Amino acid sequence: MRGRRVLAWLLCAALLAGCQADAGPAAVDPIPQETLSLDLREALEEEWTSWNALSEEEQVISSHTPGWCQRGFEDWAACEDFLGFSVPNPLEDCDWLEKGTYAAMPLGFLDAPRVDLQWDGTEEGYVDWIRAEAGYRAGETRVMLSALLYGDPSKAKHSDRDWTLDLGKQTADGVLHVISENTERYCSRTAYLIRDGVLYDVHIVGEPDGRTEVEETLERALETFPGDPA
Repeated sequence: MRGRRVLAWLLCAALLAGCQADAGPAAVDPIPQETLSLDLREALEEEWTSWNALSEEEQVISSHTPGWCQRGFEDWAACEDFLGFSVPNPLEDCDWLEKGTYAAMPLGFLDAPRVDLQWDGTEEGYVDWIRAEAGYRAGETRVMLSALLYGDPSKAKHSDRDWTLDLGKQTADGVLHVISENTERYCSRTAYLIRDGVLYDVHIVGEPDGRTEVEETLERALETFPGDPA
């Protein structure tokens, strides 16, 4: 799972940097800072207060990234309420999917939340990025959705970030890229696409010999997204 997240961030950075010359029309909308909830802003402020309370030595040896926050929620709607604005998730109401933890394990597994929200911001209160994740199950096949939003690079905490909001070549259905993995332990497919100004990744994991089921599940999941990638 950690490797997939690293790969996801690298891919997202490449897409947002406009590495492909023939950029498509879809784009990630900057985070609507003015609509962020008071709860989210206060949580970010508390995070920075806790970080600044550490000694210089404690900060040096800490593995924590200052400004990074995380919260868990019982459903997608509760996550949206905490954010202060809507982030569409067409999988949340699919009757062919069983709701699971954000990692698509059965509910109650390791007390993991249904929806996981992470965000990162500056000490001045500017939110640099937001990632919301939810998980589902289609039988033994795991279905995970992540929604990613980014702020204005010029106001980001990390001054070396130089992303643009143009994205690369898309397929006819608006999918930017699909990553395939087949190992002795599992088979997976991950699709990246833009809808409503949000960068989504849909990650499907099945048994090593379940390639057909994984691909069919991914296709069915992508069909739930609106057809217009703008």
